[in-house]
Amino acid sequence: MKKIGILTSGGDSQGMNACLKTIIKMAERYNYEVIAFVGGYKGLAMDECRMVTSKDADMYFSVGGSFILSGRYAPFIEKKEWDRAKATYKKHNLEALIVLGGDGSIKAARDLSGVGMNVIVVPCTIDNDVFCTYRSIGFDTAVNNAVNSIDNIKQTMRTNGRVLIAETMGRHCGEIAMHAGLCSEADIIMIPEKKQSVEKIIREVGKQLKVGNNSPTVVLSELQIDINELAKQISETYNKECKAIVIGYVQRGGNPTVQDKLLAIRMGVGAMDCVLNQNYGNVVSLVKEEIKFIPFEKAINTKYKFNEELWQTFLELKRFKTEKKVAKK
Repeated sequence: MKKIGILTSGGDSQGMNACLKTIIKMAERYNYEVIAFVGGYKGLAMDECRMVTSKDADMYFSVGGSFILSGRYAPFIEKKEWDRAKATYKKHNLEALIVLGGDGSIKAARDLSGVGMNVIVVPCTIDNDVFCTYRSIGFDTAVNNAVNSIDNIKQTMRTNGRVLIAETMGRHCGEIAMHAGLCSEADIIMIPEKKQSVEKIIREVGKQLKVGNNSPTVVLSELQIDINELAKQISETYNKECKAIVIGYVQRGGNPTVQDKLLAIRMGVGAMDCVLNQNYGNVVSLVKEEIKFIPFEKAINTKYKFNEELWQTFLELKRFKTEKKVAKK
């Protein structure tokens, strides 16, 4: 019987399990055995693995995380680790390896292809920073979780007349903060794609207070500023209580949304199509709502296209809200 390997690499994202089950079911349909490498690329390099079936994945289909475990493995940038991975690959006589992960996982998959392995990648990252695909598995759920958290916190902030600073995940990409800020009706959004100084953010909070907004909301993505220091500066500048909240891993947890489940199923089917057609060295991507296969080098070199229309929509809504408050005064 033919065999394929699967692994989940890097940070987990909701929908990984749905994608894994889809791949396993498709593999069984075409008489493939599936070997799961536990904990990501480290499991591949160390040959830590187990056979999995669709029955193993049954109870996890609608659950966040990865039932085969995921993780980062820093030494995997070295060729000796790729050679160890290739030895594992050959030992198990694999036809192909399917990797679920983000941008770093794609680069590692490209390196494994370079030493003679047949690899396919399914983009799974809440940050939505794999730019060859319109959306990655987990992003929609993470945004929903962030919006729910911000909406809940805003209720108590309004009641007590406090300024809210909510920090989302995203590393160096502002997609979560942009979408969550817009959908939670934030007054100020701070993202790396539209750099703003701390001084400007403080002035923007002051403008909101001046027009009668007693509880402005600032949504920003991580790794830009110290939000506790920003909260302190806002409090001292306006003699106004300001709370800084890191939403954190709440964004990674929970059951995937319908959108993420659908994307996971479609991309899982796409990954197995690549195996069946020996179409290796590709990232399974969503392009104009169609599943496409993008070669690793092209995927890695695809430039980020910031959604300027979405940003302008936020600015227009912000102007409208401010003008409306001024008119009421």
